[in-house]
Amino acid sequence: MKIKKILVFLRRTVFLLLAVSIMLSVSAIFERKTTSGAWNYSLKVGGYKNEPSNSFDILGFGSSHMYCTLNPLSLYDETGLRSYVLATQQQPVEATYYYIKEALKTQNPKIVIVEALMFTVNDKPATEGVAHDAVDPFPSGINRLLMINDMDIEDDKENYYISFLKYHTRWKELTEGDYNFRFKTETDPFRGFVFLTKAVENSVLQVDYSSIEAKPITQSKEDMFLRIAKLVKENDAQLMLLVSPYNAGEEALGRYKYLKALAKEQGAMVLDFNECFEETGINNKTDFYDGGHLNVYGAEKASSFIGKHIMENSALKQTPFGDDADWRADIEYYNAQKSK
Repeated sequence: MKIKKILVFLRRTVFLLLAVSIMLSVSAIFERKTTSGAWNYSLKVGGYKNEPSNSFDILGFGSSHMYCTLNPLSLYDETGLRSYVLATQQQPVEATYYYIKEALKTQNPKIVIVEALMFTVNDKPATEGVAHDAVDPFPSGINRLLMINDMDIEDDKENYYISFLKYHTRWKELTEGDYNFRFKTETDPFRGFVFLTKAVENSVLQVDYSSIEAKPITQSKEDMFLRIAKLVKENDAQLMLLVSPYNAGEEALGRYKYLKALAKEQGAMVLDFNECFEETGINNKTDFYDGGHLNVYGAEKASSFIGKHIMENSALKQTPFGDDADWRADIEYYNAQKSK
């Protein structure tokens, strides 16, 4: 009798495992993929997994301000420092935590850069588009499940735990690209940076914080920042808080001031481009893609400034150039794209 029960249990277990396997395979076809264009998150996030282990000195995380400010190819070409950006649009701070945690499974960076913007906004659920941009390209596993659980999302979380529930109606829209999974084995030539060339005139000004009153960020954002700082310390890396060049109002500047003080209490480096804007050489007429993001030319200047700041304020110094054929080839491709 016991043997019969065991056999029944085994059959049900095998059936369940097969059903889950089939569901995951079908979901992979139906789920949204972004493998082309500037915002090709599937390749940028997925490509990170295909990079050699322990090959990056610096990792960057956060919102679109992060992927428009740190340019890994430009930074490498100037300093030899190797970096990667794992950012998504309006990346929720809970997602940032799990992106860092997942990234540290294969890399041992000396510096972890976190962009400040999303820690200074009010608490509100992530929109459907923002949440899917963060979740969909993220690797399957416990960190993905925990990230979904911790995020405040405006639509049903079931659509993120099982993506087929969200995308099953796409069967009429499927194209050849939905059956192409080459991006799972490829790397991103820009190392997570978003390559934008359009130029829009901006009016970013240098900020004098002495007249700005510090404004506390929300408790949930502060708790998450402290959680990130602890995670980075536990992995023997140094945290760096980055405030990208941005024409922020007084309320936002007050929150930046509070967050910067909190970061320094945690032993983090702080680089606020609004505080040193005139030193960076960033040009309001030529170096912004829109009202809040740098284009490729502005990012080159920003990355140069980031590199100098890191080498002056950390143990990380200029790295001798090795036989990095992949980096040199990607820099050639990058320069070719700029010349178009």
